[in-house]
Amino acid sequence: MFDPVSNLSPAFPPQPVLSVSPSWPNPGASVTLSCEGLKLQSAGWRFFWYKAVPDPPRRYYSYEMLPGSTNGTEQNSFIINGSTHTAGFVCRAERGEPKFYTYYSEPKFIWSADPRPAASLSVNPDRVQHFRSDSVSLSCEGNSTEWRVMRFIERDGLSDCSYWGTMTGSTCTINPYYYRDGVFWCESKSGEFSNAVNITEHDDDHDGVILVSPVHPVTEGDPVTLSCRDKKQNLLSNVFFYHNNKLINNDGREELKISAVSKSDEGFYKCQHSGKESPRSWMSVRVTGSSPASSLFLVLLIIEPVVKILLVLLLLLFLSCRRNNGETFFCSY
Repeated sequence: MFDPVSNLSPAFPPQPVLSVSPSWPNPGASVTLSCEGLKLQSAGWRFFWYKAVPDPPRRYYSYEMLPGSTNGTEQNSFIINGSTHTAGFVCRAERGEPKFYTYYSEPKFIWSADPRPAASLSVNPDRVQHFRSDSVSLSCEGNSTEWRVMRFIERDGLSDCSYWGTMTGSTCTINPYYYRDGVFWCESKSGEFSNAVNITEHDDDHDGVILVSPVHPVTEGDPVTLSCRDKKQNLLSNVFFYHNNKLINNDGREELKISAVSKSDEGFYKCQHSGKESPRSWMSVRVTGSSPASSLFLVLLIIEPVVKILLVLLLLLFLSCRRNNGETFFCSY
């Protein structure tokens, strides 16, 4: 059936373009999906929203309709509340009678850096920046026997390890020839997504340096050490470190050690050695309920009612006392 509005044939349906915002939401934050790229959007389109479910053996995704999307929406946007894990989404639209459907959009993702017991990704070496000649492997762990490692690059789009590395069991080893900056994560046969990580690569052609910083978020209160290395993996001394482009140390040192990180330590870091400067990398700080501020709040929450009870008892004790000759209190208990 032809689309009654645009006269498009069902053999050539349009494909919408999905966008997500933000791509890296804070835990519990809302995410907005937008289904765009259709002509005459105001002319009767209804939009349907789906989550992408991994299917590693087939290298594709199956789609499950999101709650609240059964009858479609007139608006070309959809809000997901409280999303905290890595996930993929698609959209499509329909209009007319009989129904004329668009293609599904290409999947788009939101990413979370927090590992999960059901699916987690680890990187070896455990750092964000790497030289092209480095041997880098990504390993999946969790409640599954079959995994695939995915990579998203803005320029090249989405691909799995078979295109740019070698998958052995649950570990993907990156082929240096196909090394690219990107976002990486694991997907399991049981439909789980792991945490996601940013990895950057740097050419060996120049005598540069890289910053050694954690690829995963650091928990508030934990220690962390940053350092600067060359392509021969030498730990460099007389290094200057920067946080959000502000020099941290006036004296050159071998490492930057933070004994207990706080949320204020989050941000971009880079190192400088003998006039050579590393690219900058983001260090994320995870705040938990056991942080010092949260612990203090919990203590105050417990103490407050106890103090109130004691004040009431003291007041009752005071009222039960009577003054004798204006000088002495005699209290009855």
